[in-house]
Amino acid sequence: MDHQEKRRHARIETKNLITQVQMDEDGRCIGQGIGRTLDVSQSGLKLETPYPVEGHRVSLVTVDLDDRLIEIAAKPLYCRQVDKDKYHTGLQFIGTEAKVKEFATQMVRLYQHRKHATLVNIAA
Repeated sequence: MDHQEKRRHARIETKNLITQVQMDEDGRCIGQGIGRTLDVSQSGLKLETPYPVEGHRVSLVTVDLDDRLIEIAAKPLYCRQVDKDKYHTGLQFIGTEAKVKEFATQMVRLYQHRKHATLVNIAA
């Protein structure tokens, strides 16, 4: 199947654990869990979970390099089953340009830090 690229911004590979809370139109929690980011851009990210991500809005929470919680709201654009217990969900960030940019930057910094630390440990 041919999937046309619809993102306006470049994707950067990440593999960060992230907590997500799914909400309905009234802001009520309808599901929650932990997933793994696959990539992030200035406007959103791709999330991998063992269950479908549903809802009107999703709250994403993770920890930055300074052990501070960072959070952003996102809108699910699609959710596709890619394996028996694996789903990929495209999420578009909701918030001010500054907040979106800061969240995306922190996700990339966290991944790059972990990746570099792993390479240093392997070389030692």
